Amino acid sequence: MSAYVGQQLRQARQNKNLSLEQISRVTYIRVGYLEALESGQLERLPSLAQARGFLRAYAQHLGLPPEPLLAALTREEPAPNGDPLPPPEPAPAPPATEAVFVEIGQALRQHRELLGLKLEDIEQQTRIRSHYLKALEEGNLNALPSPVQGRGMLNNYATFLGLDAEPLLLKFADGLQAGLTARRGARAPQTGPRPEPTSPRGVPAPPLRRYLSNDLIFGGTLGLALLFFVIWGAIRVSALTTAEQASPTAPSIVDVLAPEMTPSPTATLGNPGADLPGETGEEAPPTAGIPIPILNEDAVQLYIVVRQRAWMRITVDGNIEFEGRVIPGNAYSYSAQESIELLTGNGAALQVFYNQNDLGPLGLFGEVVQRTFTPNEIILPTPTITPTPTITETPAPSPTLEATGTVTP
Repeated sequence: MSAYVGQQLRQARQNKNLSLEQISRVTYIRVGYLEALESGQLERLPSLAQARGFLRAYAQHLGLPPEPLLAALTREEPAPNGDPLPPPEPAPAPPATEAVFVEIGQALRQHRELLGLKLEDIEQQTRIRSHYLKALEEGNLNALPSPVQGRGMLNNYATFLGLDAEPLLLKFADGLQAGLTARRGARAPQTGPRPEPTSPRGVPAPPLRRYLSNDLIFGGTLGLALLFFVIWGAIRVSALTTAEQASPTAPSIVDVLAPEMTPSPTATLGNPGADLPGETGEEAPPTAGIPIPILNEDAVQLYIVVRQRAWMRITVDGNIEFEGRVIPGNAYSYSAQESIELLTGNGAALQVFYNQNDLGPLGLFGEVVQRTFTPNEIILPTPTITPTPTITETPAPSPTLEATGTVTP
């Protein structure tokens, strides 16, 4: 190999401040092959075809035109002192992993030559550059941009030639897998036992830590919290439901006070119903045990216990103290110096205590009752007498006799 090619490559690489390792990672060409290209040692390369592919990829990466370098690569150099050149040594056999790609390339080349096509013709049809097509035929995987792009180019090339691309793609994948296995096997295996994981301070990790991860701990905590809230909510709902079922109806004030008080003798008016015209005379059942509070020293004291819903109006000494609907169980007390007037639309709804005397209900159910309580008596409203109109007789007309005279001549 001409030293001119190696000098051009080395000088271009040094001008770009690149190392062989950096170029190897980009071009997928081994560092040993790059060193062989720069030193002009052709015997270190697998084959001349692969050397051309390596040179083309290396030159393109450095920004050099590859064609002059490829021409100089195959140019014969005269031996010094006119001695004939030694016979070329046979190229070393490609590794087993590269033999798969060489077999694929031979199948492509044979079918292309059978069809009588050139690489330039296929490049125009498939839009794949000719040097990539040549790299596929030579089995030079390192001259391809990447294994993934090489697989796509192989698929397009085989399809264009009318070949079944599936077997070729399977062989291509097998070659990649074999190369990966070979590279892994080249690494020095670890003969010693695997060290136990340790914490940052050098203390061996506890066995439980191996099975507990952060995600597992977070998920378990969240699940426990959710379960706690579900149980707490169920207990609250159950307690509220039990409280609603067990809560009795609120008793009235009369029912609460009745069992706690001892009935005391009270003075009652003698047959108060006799003084009230229009009453039926039936006495309400006696109510025992209801305390009658002594309001003050006023002359008129009235205590009302509501038994049914009704409308009521109370006027104390000419002023309306209450007007509205009353609810069973409520009690009202009033006192006055002159009079208390009571008007209700349901006489059976109110139990009245007048000056510590139980008058009982004032009327029947739905009966309008009006009473005026004074210091000495209970005044009922005086019924108004409607005057009856007097019928005036109209005299009948009597017949009138008319005298008629006859004139006799």
